Amino acid sequence: MTWANIYLLWLLLPLVLLAAVVLWWRRRVYIAQAGLGVGVHHLTAGVGRRREVMRLALLWSGLALLVVALAGPRWGAHDEMRASRGADLLLIIDCSRSMMAKDLHPNRLEAARRKAIDLLQLAPETRLALMPFAAVPVLRCPLTGDHHAIELMLQDCTPELFPAENGYQGTAIGSAIQAGLRVLGKQVERGQSILVMSDGADDDTKAVEAAAKAAEQAGVPVYGIFFGDTEREVSITIDGKQEIMKADRSTLDSLAQATGGLCVNARDDDEDIAVIHQHLRTHVVQLPWEERSRVVQSERYQLVVLPAMLLIFFGVLLPTRRRRV
Repeated sequence: MTWANIYLLWLLLPLVLLAAVVLWWRRRVYIAQAGLGVGVHHLTAGVGRRREVMRLALLWSGLALLVVALAGPRWGAHDEMRASRGADLLLIIDCSRSMMAKDLHPNRLEAARRKAIDLLQLAPETRLALMPFAAVPVLRCPLTGDHHAIELMLQDCTPELFPAENGYQGTAIGSAIQAGLRVLGKQVERGQSILVMSDGADDDTKAVEAAAKAAEQAGVPVYGIFFGDTEREVSITIDGKQEIMKADRSTLDSLAQATGGLCVNARDDDEDIAVIHQHLRTHVVQLPWEERSRVVQSERYQLVVLPAMLLIFFGVLLPTRRRRV
């Protein structure tokens, strides 16, 4: 068993202390009243002390179960079916160190993550795969309709995935697209496309040309969102040295032009994502899809809420006076 908000279970401690204080106070009041004759049996024959205790036990037990429900108990597993009508999209995000330049707020990479999340919200019908890259691409998530999983994995897309000391830094867009085509090739019957988010050009022109030709033959348009300002020089600190990070959208433009896609500059609003999404819906075949996924640790708070409410309900309604004979 796991908990959604396990820290809320700490509320049980003050709840138990409060219940103990209430019982102690009621006991003191009863003893004080007994000294004035209020607790004499023939004068209080209609009051059922056991019923009072039972009533308090029901109320406090119900409140304790509500705290447990708020903590969000989880256990078990179930299969979940997702279905919609749309296309498949491979999201390729540049994680080279130049994406840490701050000409976009707070930096180019974080701006790219936000654009990706905007896309998830705008295109719930689209199945997505996630592939960050630098000098080499890494598939982080295969095609899925679970956009929440994609959003979580976006947080792990950082330059640290590609250590410079191992030679993994760079902007190898061509090889990333060729690797992406192999991922999409497993679903050849579907409408497919690739979206590259980057701030730079690939110096390996042969790899770019080969990628463009392969994508064109596969009927997979390549889209691009360009992050940076070609007319502005931005420097960042790399290994203790200030280095200028130039932005160049030439590779994205050539890929989009060769494959029938579209390349746009990143904007402060969501107009860039809207333009890409509209082009995708118009030019890429939208087909029905469904997928089964295994969901583990299902939410079970409902099983606790019902008995909690019943305990409180019966505690409120339970009479504390004996029936007269």
